[in-house]
Amino acid sequence: MTLDFLSKSNIDVPQEQWNVLIVDDEEDIHTITKMALKRFEFEGKSLKFISAYSAEEARETLQEYKELALIFLDVVMETDDAGLQFVEWLRNENKNQMTRVILRTGQPGQAPEEEVIMKYDINDYKQKTELDRRRLFTAVISALRGYRDLREIDETRKYEQEFKHGLEKVIEATANVMEEQKLTSFFQGLLQQVLSILRFEQKGALIKITNAGGTIYDKSDFKVITQIGTDLENQLDENLKNLMNTAIKIEESVFEDDTFIAYLPSLSAQESLIYLKGVDLNQIKEIDIKLLQMFCRSAGIAFDNLMMKTQVQNTQAEVINRLGNAVESRSKESGNHIRRMSAFSGIIAEQLKLSTYECEILELATPMHDIGKIATPDSILLKPGRLDLSEFEIMKQHATIGYEILAGSELPIIVAAATIAHQHHEKFDGSGYPHGLKGNEIHIYSRIVAVADVFDALLHKRCYKPAWTLNDVLSLIEEQRGKHFDPEVVDAFFECIEKLIIANNELTDSEE
Repeated sequence: MTLDFLSKSNIDVPQEQWNVLIVDDEEDIHTITKMALKRFEFEGKSLKFISAYSAEEARETLQEYKELALIFLDVVMETDDAGLQFVEWLRNENKNQMTRVILRTGQPGQAPEEEVIMKYDINDYKQKTELDRRRLFTAVISALRGYRDLREIDETRKYEQEFKHGLEKVIEATANVMEEQKLTSFFQGLLQQVLSILRFEQKGALIKITNAGGTIYDKSDFKVITQIGTDLENQLDENLKNLMNTAIKIEESVFEDDTFIAYLPSLSAQESLIYLKGVDLNQIKEIDIKLLQMFCRSAGIAFDNLMMKTQVQNTQAEVINRLGNAVESRSKESGNHIRRMSAFSGIIAEQLKLSTYECEILELATPMHDIGKIATPDSILLKPGRLDLSEFEIMKQHATIGYEILAGSELPIIVAAATIAHQHHEKFDGSGYPHGLKGNEIHIYSRIVAVADVFDALLHKRCYKPAWTLNDVLSLIEEQRGKHFDPEVVDAFFECIEKLIIANNELTDSEE
């Protein structure tokens, strides 16, 4: 069924009777009161009478009955002022301002009306002798109306508070998922936020529809993106498949038994569903559904934007990799060189505690570090021996040429690639090229790539040199700490050296 059934009346099921507590040490008073009000009804509900024969017993009764509409209260019971002391306890210690209290006394001298009304928070004062059926009826109607109105005011206040807190949670959750730059992090965060909004600790999963544009989807069309506490691939039976198809068809969230399927709106063809298992209908409030729908609309927009951004980034990354491979193939280098460079740079950046976004941008931009070599003559690029001074001057031009090729873009990856191409031969002590930048004048991306580039270049055979041993490479990098390389980057390099060696082994062909 759809969530239209989750109205407030369905969720906050009203009491079938009004709970009325009679507190009096005279048995006859209990009997007379019940007889007089036997056929009483107010707003379609009868009275449920509960008896207590002392103030102490009344206190114990309140531990069992949290929802008491009315208390008929005697004054003189186990003590001369037992009823008044009970009222004091009810309002001040028990913090019950809702229940209506009608004070009934057979000894008005013990509790003068004006004094009691002024000092104690009671709602009506009656002498037992004046309470015939008509007056009793009138007093009860007045008390129940007051209780009903207070309950509605309190429910409205609680609803507004819950909505305010829930809305704050939705805004915070939306901001969290919109900050995510990777799809995997976005999906995991989205699912966790949905469980948080609904205050669930149950099992859940986020599902993507892979065959967009269809009408009826089969099991193979539902791809689990991320899940918490469940193995949905092996639990997706016919009933669950039909429930998901229903949600997609009506573009609304649906609920059946203990399974909840939330439809995630999307402006693109990337429809998604949120699956929750072990849901208790009584836990779901109307406000929760409104907040969830609000969050899902925001999350749907965030998902669309992230998908478009991801597609742009994937396009940029593919173009960058193809151009990088083209340059490396000119210099007879394996394409694995730029893949290793990207991996090395990302690992070092992560060790330096750069943000996930910065690490990703760096990895995507690194393959373009030598794009300027596309203009370097083969006679210099492929020379087997050392370059002379004039040849080296020509070789050095690739940093500026690479920057000029990439400069002017507003795309983050291309901007980063232009910076790396321009600065990756600068040295920390200012002795590098093309501008002799020093220290933090060199972008952190370029300082990282400088180490990654030398590490890979020395560790592998090039046309102008044989491969170095790992120990020799590590010794040189340590020796150049503070000279060629940023000391902090070198420290991070050695702290993650095991990860770098593993990446190198995985990305090195046997032919190399």
